[in-house]
Amino acid sequence: MAISKRGIFQNPTKSPWNFEVYDSDLERRMMERLEQDPSVAKWMKRHGVSIPWVDSQGRQRRYVPDFLVEYTDGQVALIEVKDPSRLDSDDVKRKRSAAELWCKQRRIEYRMETIRL
Repeated sequence: MAISKRGIFQNPTKSPWNFEVYDSDLERRMMERLEQDPSVAKWMKRHGVSIPWVDSQGRQRRYVPDFLVEYTDGQVALIEVKDPSRLDSDDVKRKRSAAELWCKQRRIEYRMETIRL
């Protein structure tokens, strides 16, 4: 399956929505993983979090992480799903740095998950 395949994840049980849209097969697979994980209480892709960051040309940008997840122990995390081959790109590193700071200020966790196709 192509990495950039978009689609609709129907009837998730742990999302407040009756469907979630995925932008890649990696995101679809993470949705399945979140649905099956007993430690996940809630998750959503349409969460409204937008984190400011600066690109390598000094331009202000906005970064929207893939998932907002609440665990059964009350912990909250933002999760970004990436193909392992993209982890070392400059933009990914800059977004990650901005997201880690944003999350630290709010006492939530930031995680970058890799899934191989």
